[in-house]
Amino acid sequence: MAHVVGERFQITIDRQVREALGIRPGDLAVERAEEGRLVVEFVPKPHHRSLLGVLKRPGQEPITDWTALKEAAWAARVDEIMEVLEADSRRHRGEG
Repeated sequence: MAHVVGERFQITIDRQVREALGIRPGDLAVERAEEGRLVVEFVPKPHHRSLLGVLKRPGQEPITDWTALKEAAWAARVDEIMEVLEADSRRHRGEG
């Protein structure tokens, strides 16, 4: 189907073409002139869908509370760092 180029040089992509190519709102249209023709390639926008389950191991319950998991990881790392600092302090005080 033909479309008229608007005053702002915009055109409409037919529904059948959009569906066939999987074009969605927010996708990036990369255009170039090639042998007197307009070539447009579409790059999907970054998704914000959950990747929950990507790290799941067989027999393990899926992670549902990422905030708690992150806080536990930070707490564990803080404990590791504090152990190293305390050992270093004891060493400098000559306690072992």
